[in-house]
Amino acid sequence: MNNTLMTFLLLSVFVWPLMLALALMLPSSRRFILPLAPWAALPALILSLWMPTGTVLELPWLLLGSHLAFDVTARVFLFFSSLLWLIAGIYSVGYFSEPLLRARFFIWFLLAMAGNLGLILAHDLVLFYTLFTLMSFASYGLVVFDRSQEALRAGRVYIVLVVLGEVMLFAAFVLAAWAAGGIEFASVQAALAAAVSSNWIIGLVFLGFGIKAGVIGLHVWLPLAHPVAPVPASAVLSGAMISAGVLGWLRVLPLGDVALPGWGGVMIVAGMAAVFYAVFVGLLQRNAKTVLAYSSVSCMGVMTIAVGLGLVAPGSWSLIVLALLIYALQHGLAKGALFLSVDMSAVSPVSKGRYYLLIAGLLLPVLSLAGAPLTSGMIAKHLLHLQVNAVDSPLAGWLQMLMPWSSVAISMLMGHFLILVWPRGQRSSVRVFKSTGMWLSWSVLFVVVMLSPWFIPFFELKGFWSLMIMISAFWPLVLGGGLALIIHGYLKRRQMPRRLRIPPGDVLIVLEDWILPGLKSFLIFCRALLEKAWLWLRAKLDGRRGYLILMSFLAALENRLWRWATGATLFLMLSMLFIFLASFPGIYDN
Repeated sequence: MNNTLMTFLLLSVFVWPLMLALALMLPSSRRFILPLAPWAALPALILSLWMPTGTVLELPWLLLGSHLAFDVTARVFLFFSSLLWLIAGIYSVGYFSEPLLRARFFIWFLLAMAGNLGLILAHDLVLFYTLFTLMSFASYGLVVFDRSQEALRAGRVYIVLVVLGEVMLFAAFVLAAWAAGGIEFASVQAALAAAVSSNWIIGLVFLGFGIKAGVIGLHVWLPLAHPVAPVPASAVLSGAMISAGVLGWLRVLPLGDVALPGWGGVMIVAGMAAVFYAVFVGLLQRNAKTVLAYSSVSCMGVMTIAVGLGLVAPGSWSLIVLALLIYALQHGLAKGALFLSVDMSAVSPVSKGRYYLLIAGLLLPVLSLAGAPLTSGMIAKHLLHLQVNAVDSPLAGWLQMLMPWSSVAISMLMGHFLILVWPRGQRSSVRVFKSTGMWLSWSVLFVVVMLSPWFIPFFELKGFWSLMIMISAFWPLVLGGGLALIIHGYLKRRQMPRRLRIPPGDVLIVLEDWILPGLKSFLIFCRALLEKAWLWLRAKLDGRRGYLILMSFLAALENRLWRWATGATLFLMLSMLFIFLASFPGIYDN
């Protein structure tokens, strides 16, 4: 393929939506650009199906010398991510009836899309970090789009965690580039295991990407952001953008190269805790979108376990990553379909045909996420179970026992979701009519979910349809669904105990209800103490002259501290820039 054409095609994945977003900011061009905005992900979708695997492109003129690569991992992530962005974009046309509101939404939507789709192709630290940051900060506009009190609160929590994660990743990437002597992912992975600061790098990467991936303890933004964001935004937030954290782990960590049982154990334990904790809290929620957010935390816990297994058993990584890719594919597509289903089920369908379509659109993605027979979820979970049984580790025994019960737990949560959204007649809704475009786009998505086991192009599926595999996938589904019905029936007859009423954000209540009020009380006490000390000092001053001398001294001190703060900030920025530039070999060569 011609190098110029290949450059154009790869860059179009993220440059095209970025250009559309910038054009939408100009009121004079909105009339022409707005019809193009819903289709901005189409070039990326076509590229994911057509571009040959193994394509590598160097762009020495971009940033500090960028690299784009299209491998199997990029193909899978780009396929389901671009399909979700495309479906959500088309769905948004009917969701937002006012052109001005639609244009404002698409500005943030396209910026986040450019970052999300671009980072999938990025193959160096600088470009990946730039696009990851663009996606993260643009998503804030989607979270707070409705400007309600709940949305603004979710936005505050989200942006605090985003800034924290970006700082962690910046520090990790600087250390990684320094250790590797370059910014390409291949050189970083090769040098990471032997680097002096490897534990710092891996820890920062785990936490920095873990915020996006919903690692337990860092997941609190998900159940707050998803219920308040517009439905098309929720679909891509949970289906596509959350997976960018897992992709970051795959690109940076030395998976398949060296065994790191310590960090692998940490990720396995964190993943298993997320699976069961998110299900427990999700079962106590009454908002369907909040339940889906907690199911995302639980499903991402399974992917965290898979990455941890790769660090424990690098020899099995080729099959572990296969299970991980299939699981990411089915999770992204199914979760996006379910978030759209919540909106589609808000009113009764106008015909029996659409009613049955709605039932199918609810059941098929739920069955896929629960790992039911004949779904891609069953294939991914069974393949992961096989690798768990083959791993020689003290944690393997625990995983062998808990993995089937994780399927039961996820099935319980999916059953709870179905009970909440099952159509029971006319409901109140702002939009009492769903456009044909919304129905068609949503229908395409859940049909792809249904057909996904049959067109996985990178895996031979023979041997995965045996009776024993079907039974092993069927009993957790039945048991989990039955338990969900029992819990629902019990809570329907009796009021939920007060101690079990956990609000969305769960562990965040510890910070908001305990730590922050205590800190506020402490600051009030300190302020009162300082005021008393100030009054005592003023009483001891030697007349008017002493008072003026003290005030002059305090003013000079304040001025000096302000200059120090400004200078220190500039010094810190220049120091970071120097460290960043110094990490690249040959920068001082003639």
